[in-house]
Parts: sequence; structure tokens; C-alpha cells
Amino acid sequence: MPENNWEDLDLQTALEVSGEKMPERIATTREAIAGRLRSLECDSDHHMERHRMEKALTALKTLEEETRNW
Repeated sequence: MPENNWEDLDLQTALEVSGEKMPERIATTREAIAGRLRSLECDSDHHMERHRMEKALTALKTLEEETRNW
């Protein structure tokens, strides 16, 4: 899996307009981020990417809360 795959998925999730597809998009993006974090466990580098992942996870949580009202 390319290291930026989670970023592509995050963008697709942010652009999703279907309330029916949103829960799956959010879950898939979270899984990709978790996988990338696991691949970086023994790597002390990639601080910027880790920060972007933290921001993405926060945004996903907000998006999930907002889409419950759709």
C-alpha cells in the first residue's frame, strides 16, 4: 500500500456526498491511517505525516458526527 494511500482516501471521504456511503468511507480511511501508523511504529521520522494523520482523524470524527444528522 503506498504511504499516501490514506491521504487519497481521506480526500475521497471529504468529497463524498452520499450519506449512505459515508460510514464506509470513514471506516476505510481510518483503517488506512491505522495501517500507516503501524508501519511507522519503529520509525521516529515522518513527524509531518503523523501530524496530518492526527488532523485527519479529528476531521473524520467531526464528519462522522455531522453525517449522523443527514
